[in-house]
Amino acid sequence: MCLTIPAQVIKLEKGKAVIQENDRFKQIQISLVPNLKVGDWILYINDSALEKIPRNEAKEILELLEVPYQKIDISRLSGKFRDIIQTSKSKDLTKEEVVYLLKTKELEQKALFSEANLVRKTYIKDFICIHGIIEFSNFCKNDCLYCGLRKENLTLPRYRMSIEDIVNIADKAVTEAGYKLLVLQSGEDYFYTDDILEEIIKKIKEKCRVFIFISIGERGYKCYERLKKAGASGVLFRFETSNLELFKKLHPQGKNLANRFEHLRFMKELGYFIATGSIIGLPNQTIENLAEDILTTKKWAHMVSTGPFVPCDNTPLANLVHGNIEMSLKTIAILRLMMKNARIPVVTALETLAGENGRKRALQAGANSLMFNLTPENYRPFYKIYPDKFFQKETIWQKYGLFKYEESYKMLEERMTKEIEKEKYATN
Repeated sequence: MCLTIPAQVIKLEKGKAVIQENDRFKQIQISLVPNLKVGDWILYINDSALEKIPRNEAKEILELLEVPYQKIDISRLSGKFRDIIQTSKSKDLTKEEVVYLLKTKELEQKALFSEANLVRKTYIKDFICIHGIIEFSNFCKNDCLYCGLRKENLTLPRYRMSIEDIVNIADKAVTEAGYKLLVLQSGEDYFYTDDILEEIIKKIKEKCRVFIFISIGERGYKCYERLKKAGASGVLFRFETSNLELFKKLHPQGKNLANRFEHLRFMKELGYFIATGSIIGLPNQTIENLAEDILTTKKWAHMVSTGPFVPCDNTPLANLVHGNIEMSLKTIAILRLMMKNARIPVVTALETLAGENGRKRALQAGANSLMFNLTPENYRPFYKIYPDKFFQKETIWQKYGLFKYEESYKMLEERMTKEIEKEKYATN
């Protein structure tokens, strides 16, 4: 569920291990990890050691997450940049301030990433959350210009997974691998009626203890109300762009931006944990548009879902240039400054463009979450929202980031509940 920075046992006293956490020493319980000795490396959550790991793999995790020290000459940073960073510590940023940060280059860009990484470490420590996604259907009734699943893409082989297959994949991910949060995603496919979707969620919840997020498009209030009652906890639902003209151009079949925000409104009302955001680098998108998107994400999201535009073959936007990687990283960093406790995943689109190094840079710019694809291999190539989607078999992330212990479920539950309750309190 979460990968944390390894710690080395400094000493053992009274049945506890002493480790160093940032700049302080901490005692942790070791009942789950017997026979520890001084010098061993462990992973831990809260105050409990969960697993002993080899020294070389502990070093690998440290290298993945630790930012090489770079001395930044503060005197070379503009007064405005320093003022904006100071403002972000206690107040929301204005659109003008966000635009300034989006335009940063070289030294100030490095300083922005460094500050965002510091915020992540301060508020979230070094927990990198790991979630899974099951893409259960690539049918879609829509014709969004950028998406390879669009209805008019007649070259794409289509598939639908059965209820039994979806439930079994979810159950295996939870009971065998240790996933605690799964996203069920599809095109906007009404073959899956409200009854079928409700049955899928109920059957998964009957088999295993897991948080279920749904990503199924604009299905209306009644559908989302039923699925919440069935056991769904969250939604992955991007608004794509907050600019009305851009939205219209992306959705010539008549999709309505107001309806998109109406869905976000009632999803919050229903108590969903909301993952939302925009697409970076859309054709004709300006810096000002992107700044508005960042402010809109701050308004609606408990969890951020924003990433670069990746052109897909057999779509009207196939020949355009992909979204800028640096702009995507700056967006992550700004959102981290503005949303200090939020879950900010490294999205697959960024990994597709920048690979493993892009993942590492995003984490070092303030991201704190990863999404791994659990779709069966025979279907995976056909969930083609864009081409050459990044996929990597089990790595150290899954090996040490997924725990079957009750503590990891409780920690996730507490964090999600806290975010939703904070939202209710702010609204009232």
